[in-house]
Amino acid sequence: MELGKLNQEYIDAVAICEIDKSTFAALGVEEGDPVRIETVLGSVVVRSSLDRRAEPGVAFIPCGPYANVILDSDTLESGMPGYKTMDAKILPAKGESILTTEELLKTMTEGV
Repeated sequence: MELGKLNQEYIDAVAICEIDKSTFAALGVEEGDPVRIETVLGSVVVRSSLDRRAEPGVAFIPCGPYANVILDSDTLESGMPGYKTMDAKILPAKGESILTTEELLKTMTEGV
């Protein structure tokens, strides 16, 4: 974050979805391939990343603009979004690009 949130290093750090080996196999993707994460609130394409400690059926996306696309802003008066209780679909996104932070924010604000 010290380098700014519009550079490639930041995108590489937050535009990821960490999943376990069995999820990679079920999706037919390899580490680093793009995946689309879909919730009832939206969808985003991020890079797949292997988490050797992850449980099947559990995925992790770091806090940041890519997670915000699919995250409910309703905190149920707790002040914290429901990071750990969100249902989502993970789909292969072969041929799809991961947006830059600027492109992602533009789609969020302008619907482009």
